[in-house]
Amino acid sequence: MKQWKKLSVALLGVSLIGVLTACGTGSELSSEYNLELTVWTFTDELSTMINEYYLPAHESLDYEIKIVEIPSDQFETKLDPVLGTRNAPDVIALESAFVKKYVESGLMADLGEYGLEEAASDTYLYVKDVGTSREGTLHALAWQAAPGGFYYRASLAESLLGITDADQMQEQIADYEKFYEVAKEVKENSGGTVQMISSVQDLAKPFFGMRESGWVEDEKLIIDDKLHELMDISRRFVEEDLTKDTEGQSEAWFAGMNGETDFGYSLPTWGLHYWLKQNATSADGSRTTEGDWRMIQGPSSWFWGGTWIGATDTSEMKEEAAALIQYLTTDPEFLEQWAKDTGDFVSNERVVEAIKSSYQEDFLGGQNHYDEFSEMVQSINAKILTEYDQTIETLFIDHCLTPYSKGETDKESAIQNFKDAVANAYPDLEID
Repeated sequence: MKQWKKLSVALLGVSLIGVLTACGTGSELSSEYNLELTVWTFTDELSTMINEYYLPAHESLDYEIKIVEIPSDQFETKLDPVLGTRNAPDVIALESAFVKKYVESGLMADLGEYGLEEAASDTYLYVKDVGTSREGTLHALAWQAAPGGFYYRASLAESLLGITDADQMQEQIADYEKFYEVAKEVKENSGGTVQMISSVQDLAKPFFGMRESGWVEDEKLIIDDKLHELMDISRRFVEEDLTKDTEGQSEAWFAGMNGETDFGYSLPTWGLHYWLKQNATSADGSRTTEGDWRMIQGPSSWFWGGTWIGATDTSEMKEEAAALIQYLTTDPEFLEQWAKDTGDFVSNERVVEAIKSSYQEDFLGGQNHYDEFSEMVQSINAKILTEYDQTIETLFIDHCLTPYSKGETDKESAIQNFKDAVANAYPDLEID
């Protein structure tokens, strides 16, 4: 794979920075067993799942599980030099931004050989699509699904738009032309003090999900028509002061979640728990927006993030790795308990259907967010994901979307600058 050729030049022998945690049923485990299943992850969720759920349910294991937690910004740098060698871990966590890079690498085990295709019969189709290679081989699965929605302030919707019902709000912003018109109304009715969104990222992520084509098809760079629409609407939002024009995930972007001048945010399922809830109260505790948020689909169907799990092809413990992956991503009893314990939106449709009616989220004013997610997940198109996404998306934002939306360059130049950046990163790709 051309993508892997680039990865293979990474320096070997990089020292591993992370936390090694021996997980098991007793402190004597490391001396008792000779076999070791090594798991590399960038999220501590896997540690929790293995230590608190998998091991208690599998007390008779005759091997040790060792978890290596690596900071997310170092994960690929540590993994790439060892993948395909005897030093590779047995199991690896894969974020949606780079999961396809490894799924298409030719260095991941075929999970179908160990019964996971049958086990994943109730897994949402898009989740399986992400973990499946172009050749149709299943290499990774996820325990969660991450449809995206629009989270908005109920009090601002009522005072500025006269809207008191989430269904009415959805109707008002059912497409992006309506979204733009409502944004102008929000600004006008607030005297210019409230903006519809904080950043053009709140437009970019949904538009990426609306594309019909991925970034690369048949080794050729594709600029989908939706990207042109994204550029145009982002320029209007910045020029007309309908956005705070912050940088996504910046301090200012998060700060707006506890202020009174940001109407809403485009966030995935996990954004509710890890971003919105964490930033709804100001640092000094003087103000909070808890309970004043509502969540709707918004103008489009999209997803953002999620963690897939796969086994490496060089592992000598593929059966044990597959057993772990199968439990964490397909076991109904575990997934139901995990959903109830954490609020995570799980990837098993049957589990979701069984438990969705029991949810009520006080942070969202008593709204049943789980039921909303179960509807939103149905129309996600994950077939547009490619192994190039993480790099090319960043290049598009940095070299094209941001400078154009700020009026720093014309559209033709912005697109050409983007193409040049992609050509420099991937000289083997065909670029018109």
